[in-house]
Amino acid sequence: MVNTTKSRASRATLTDVAAKAGTSASTVSRVLHGGAGVTDELTARVRLAASELGYSVNRQARSLRRGKDTAIGVAIEDFTIPFFGRVVAEVERAAHARGYGVVITCAGSGRSEEEAVEPLLSRSVAGLVVATGTAGAPQGYLAEVATELPVVQVDAPAASPFSDAVGIDNETAGRRVTEHLLARGHRRILFVGSGPAATTVQLRRQGYEAAMREAGLEPRTTWMGYLPSETTERAVAELGELTSSGADGGGITAVVSGVARVTMGLASAIARLGLRDLAYVAIDDLAGADAFSPPLTVLEQDVETIGARAAELLFARIDGWDGPPSHELVPLRLIERGSGELPPRVLSTTTT
Repeated sequence: MVNTTKSRASRATLTDVAAKAGTSASTVSRVLHGGAGVTDELTARVRLAASELGYSVNRQARSLRRGKDTAIGVAIEDFTIPFFGRVVAEVERAAHARGYGVVITCAGSGRSEEEAVEPLLSRSVAGLVVATGTAGAPQGYLAEVATELPVVQVDAPAASPFSDAVGIDNETAGRRVTEHLLARGHRRILFVGSGPAATTVQLRRQGYEAAMREAGLEPRTTWMGYLPSETTERAVAELGELTSSGADGGGITAVVSGVARVTMGLASAIARLGLRDLAYVAIDDLAGADAFSPPLTVLEQDVETIGARAAELLFARIDGWDGPPSHELVPLRLIERGSGELPPRVLSTTTT
């Protein structure tokens, strides 16, 4: 019978060593992989902590060429989200052209961004692309990492003082799709997001709310979860109520989907409820969106350009460019297919 119980030593991570030594994961990585700039006292403390925890460096992972690792690291939020897969594909393409490998890690399954990045630091990668899209990441740890190796953030909510960043203007995205519906006469517009933890989605919601308030209207937001199946069931329950007229004829006539992960669930719910006349606009395109009924209007990110620029910036840093951090915003494109151009639904007031 195989014993599947792991010892504490076999589960020790760079983060564990850092906690025990009273320092950061990036400093531990620098000590254990031969980096400079660490005091003798701190070096001894880190090595003692690593020894007591049974942490050992994966030497086979450190395939060095000309003093550098021949791999770059990419930390993403979720392998199942097409946006991140497309970013990785562009980064990998650029890396392959330069003879570099790509090591990928994921912040899903409840791991924090720092926990996702930690295995990449243990490999002594030549640089990092961080594309997790989550809120509350400990920026302090990434700032220290960026003092040791190049870091490019993808889908970052704002400019970074310590690393390059590439993404879109998320607040403008939320405002733009809302104004598109307002221009077609809609006044009862619902914003739907995956959850309040996603910084980018929160910024899109803020753009929606600003557009609504400037039009003298009351914003309405609901969160419907991260999984399409979860979103569908919640949307069926909520949309049925929110789209009914009620005594004051106050049902919503249009929906803004703030992120692709909820769009499929919402589309399924709209079809199941027979709400063919409910206007619907989504931020981010989906494969097959032109086959929806009616075809889905979207505000599309140029994800391939985002991934390619992230790679270009990273390799420029690896090659020695030391200019100030840049924050590049890639333009968005509105694709009008029909669902976002529907006029407000005619709501019948309940009478007795």
